[in-house]
Amino acid sequence: MNTIFSSAGNLIIFILMLGLLVFVHELGHFAVAKRLKIPVPEFGFGFPPRVLKFWQGAGWIEIQGKHIIIPRKFPLPQNLNVGSNVVYKTEMQKGREVLTGIDVIDDESKGLLLTSPVQNLDRGTEYTLNAIPLGGFVRLMGEEDPNVPGGFATAKPSVRIPILVAGVTMNFILAFLIFCLTAVLTPPYVTMQTTSIAGVQPGSPAAAVDLRVNDVIASVNGQDVKNNYPLLSQLLRKNAGQAVSLDVIRNGKTLDPVTVTPRANPPRGEGPLGIALNGWVGLRISTVEPGSVADKAGARPGDVLVFLVDPKGRTLRDQNEFIQYTTAHPGWKIEWRLARNNQLLDPITVQIPEKVDASNATLGLQMQTSLLDAPKTALDDMWTVIASVPPMIGQVFSGNAPANAFVGPLGIYQVTGEVAQRGGAIALLQLLGLLSLNLAVVNLLPLPALDGGRLVFVVLEWIRGGKRIDPQKEGMVHLIGLAVLVGLMILISVFDVQRLISGQSILPGP
Repeated sequence: MNTIFSSAGNLIIFILMLGLLVFVHELGHFAVAKRLKIPVPEFGFGFPPRVLKFWQGAGWIEIQGKHIIIPRKFPLPQNLNVGSNVVYKTEMQKGREVLTGIDVIDDESKGLLLTSPVQNLDRGTEYTLNAIPLGGFVRLMGEEDPNVPGGFATAKPSVRIPILVAGVTMNFILAFLIFCLTAVLTPPYVTMQTTSIAGVQPGSPAAAVDLRVNDVIASVNGQDVKNNYPLLSQLLRKNAGQAVSLDVIRNGKTLDPVTVTPRANPPRGEGPLGIALNGWVGLRISTVEPGSVADKAGARPGDVLVFLVDPKGRTLRDQNEFIQYTTAHPGWKIEWRLARNNQLLDPITVQIPEKVDASNATLGLQMQTSLLDAPKTALDDMWTVIASVPPMIGQVFSGNAPANAFVGPLGIYQVTGEVAQRGGAIALLQLLGLLSLNLAVVNLLPLPALDGGRLVFVVLEWIRGGKRIDPQKEGMVHLIGLAVLVGLMILISVFDVQRLISGQSILPGP
């Protein structure tokens, strides 16, 4: 039985990754709040309890319309607040007006002295180190209390909205930068799932109708799905619990139609029919040189080259290996399999030139991402991830979501360890980008207690012409939402623990 924390190294990596994601998110809230003059009493590294305060930032105070700097170690009166009547002294330092003395004057003495009211106040941010090393937090002044002058809750929607979206924006930016970096560092691998059967589970619907290894599913209810795995998966899940007709090709011959019923709730890891499918790994084509061998063969930018370089089915590692292969086999005729729009095309026979040199060894193909192409590749990859969220939500409500569709902190820890073992540093970087993007998308969902849920209330206030929903009612909604989210997280964590104890992998098999 595997233990939950089987590797100290994996635990450290997990803490660093999760900590970075939360820290970047909170840094967004912090930076924009500071920019829009919403005081931030504390920026915490890690979560409480507090270990120590290691820095006190300079603050500022507004009096008589003047923006006055409060030095970092200046002792402010504890009873100093927005609206307090004060007498104060300042001096110019490096072109800035700096506070050198201030006293709060009570109402009885106000008539005896020339006082001024405090219009706004930021005491400066305390930077603290806390015990739980999982990111950080930002404490905004008056975050939940609309009675605090100059605080977050009293600010206009035009101020609160940018602060709320700043966290997810930072996570989007982090994801974009990582996706750009990994696009350049890694070959543009694409996994192409076929509809050729690689395995059949005993006792499954597929076994009951005698489907066999190497059979090819050609159609579902008359709809062509040959080598179109996404459509096959969609049709099987759509018709779960209902009999469907399959056309199956075996040894090059089409069998009589087979009637089978996909399962609505299959055992974990088996799928509706209980089959495993063969998959090939190809390289995404970024450019095709006009008039080249590849161009004449019909290759197009965006296609995936699935090229088997030996009888064992070993695929190309990268473009350099492709060049080595063509250089070593001048004049050879080779068979290409191209995939377009997630569907495998018919085989193409291509001839390597009799004379191969640096000018034609690529056959007109580019299968690596340049720095100039990286932003577009990153945005395309990010959009693919984002576009997968609505169908996943639909599968959740229909009860057809994969068993590992949602994971909690323990699940993220497990997948971090598995990715580190299988793919190393670059794979971990890719996982970090994916987690950052997912964190941004989830936080934007209009659910209470999340940034998206808080945005809903601010937008409603704006639509109502500035009339706020009762803060107590809003707070209750967020409290209930938080309780539901915590309950859901506990439930997910139970499944995470069961998976860890059973030793079951969270990633698909290699």
